[in-house]
Amino acid sequence: MPRNVLEHWKQQTGLNNWYSVSYPPAWELDKKDGTATLRASLGGGVLTLTSFWVDGPPSTAIERILDLERLFPHRRRVQPLKSMDSSAECIGFQGQTAIGDERPWWRRIFRRRQWRTWRVWCVYRAPVYVLAQYLQFDKHDHESATVAAMIVASITFTDQPACPPEAFAARVLELARARFPLLDCQAEPDFQIRFGDSKVNLMNFYRTYVASPGQFESIVLPALTTVVQVQGWGKAQTEPALADVRDRIMPMLYPQKLWNEQIPNSVGTPWVGGLVVLYVVDESHAYWYLREDLIRTWGLETDELHEIALANLNRYFDEAPMEFTVAGEEGGPRLLLPTRPDAYNTSRLLSEPFREKLRGVLGNECAVGIPGRDFFVAVSLDSPETIEHVRKRVEDDFRQMDHPLSERLLLVTCDGVTEYDPWE
Repeated sequence: MPRNVLEHWKQQTGLNNWYSVSYPPAWELDKKDGTATLRASLGGGVLTLTSFWVDGPPSTAIERILDLERLFPHRRRVQPLKSMDSSAECIGFQGQTAIGDERPWWRRIFRRRQWRTWRVWCVYRAPVYVLAQYLQFDKHDHESATVAAMIVASITFTDQPACPPEAFAARVLELARARFPLLDCQAEPDFQIRFGDSKVNLMNFYRTYVASPGQFESIVLPALTTVVQVQGWGKAQTEPALADVRDRIMPMLYPQKLWNEQIPNSVGTPWVGGLVVLYVVDESHAYWYLREDLIRTWGLETDELHEIALANLNRYFDEAPMEFTVAGEEGGPRLLLPTRPDAYNTSRLLSEPFREKLRGVLGNECAVGIPGRDFFVAVSLDSPETIEHVRKRVEDDFRQMDHPLSERLLLVTCDGVTEYDPWE
């Protein structure tokens, strides 16, 4: 296929940004648990891409990944594939496999076994390997098989791949023990480490690291240093008087499920879209969540705390106004998004004056996606196609954000914020 046609193909990144792959717009993409599934148009066949991180000699890794006995137990007419014009190393085979039949055995013996054509490749740049499997549907389609091979040939690997979560956790422990040898550091379940008296969840740090693998130490070390500093705090820092922190209390949106699992003792107010409003005290380079016991000590009700936080939020953005990028034209679909990331960007949706500004730009009602803490995108309701495009981008961004919030869209109206339902 000519290069100018390939330029019109869509591009998708693989697990942990290890590789990118291009595919025709007519092919349907589905991603789940690190595997990308591409279905040919008009039912030609299906191509699956599964990636692995394997340390050790490539020959050993390839032998394990291209285990035809495991992949196609009932096979025939197996032969190696010719080498492809690819930027990566590639080994492949093709053949036919018998499709299982769920009918009783006594019915199966009177019908010939069905055989379908398959192709399989191991594309790699050690230590990252991609197993690509193409299975033809009932009727052999030479064009779909050819396009599948071109998709595999388009795989390009990242020059500096991010190590997988298990290796990342081990590197964090190694760094913590080297820099803070007097503190006990141990691995914990659910992608956490115990660092001194604290448990540290590594997920947000790992998301940041995946986007910038070369910045491992600059991402992790400040967080570890902050944990050490917090552990050295006395009662004046952990149980301050309300007057000492009142002007620094801010609202923070947070996924309700993670709130219940990770910080259940913090004060929270249920919101919409599977989110809650938590309350933090803003420090110079960090923030900490307000606990229920501390709020009781202050004699505050949650409603009072919420009003204090909103007033501080509005003042925060009055002193450092949020800059926006607006795309589109009057009378057509328009997008609005903040120019700079900020830990309190999405919290602004709690502010009624800010929601009025949004509606003043985008119309009386607008949809908003909040994939992460630092970023949101608001879109007018003029074009269902534009809203659907934004929804898909929000879902993709949600899986990659440092501090993920929600993959759902919200609806902003004069009555407040609800979950967006295109069918209402």
